[in-house]
Amino acid sequence: NDTSRTFVSTVDGQEARTLLLVKACYHLAGLDEAHDGSFTFAEVRPLTGRTHQIRVHLASLGRPLVSDTAYGNQAFATESRWCPRLFLHCSRVTLCDVDGELCSAEAPLSPDLIRALGMLRRIGVLAQGDDNKPLDPQRKTYMQVHP
Repeated sequence: NDTSRTFVSTVDGQEARTLLLVKACYHLAGLDEAHDGSFTFAEVRPLTGRTHQIRVHLASLGRPLVSDTAYGNQAFATESRWCPRLFLHCSRVTLCDVDGELCSAEAPLSPDLIRALGMLRRIGVLAQGDDNKPLDPQRKTYMQVHP
């Protein structure tokens, strides 16, 4: 029991808001009984800055990040064979510089995560509209996170 872990609390936690848009669904055959072989590729935007917010919110939905041992992924041994690290990527960050101007940096998905994604079979696309379209504020998941 790791009592220092962050967890979702709908009673008395601090507010944590995350936008979540499912982009595609994938499957990987031949996994052990701890995993049904289904995976979700999603665009996620934290609106608040809580510790491990993305990891906690996705795990609370029953969809922990691939290779995340801290937040409930029982299939790490199997997943680590095809995805040896946490499947989490920051594609864009925007900050205010010292003059108050917005400054953005973008990065494509890293080669190791592209390889891991290539191991999966795409079984569906759930997002509507253009893949490059920003997240729709109407598709929010609001959760309370207790520190």
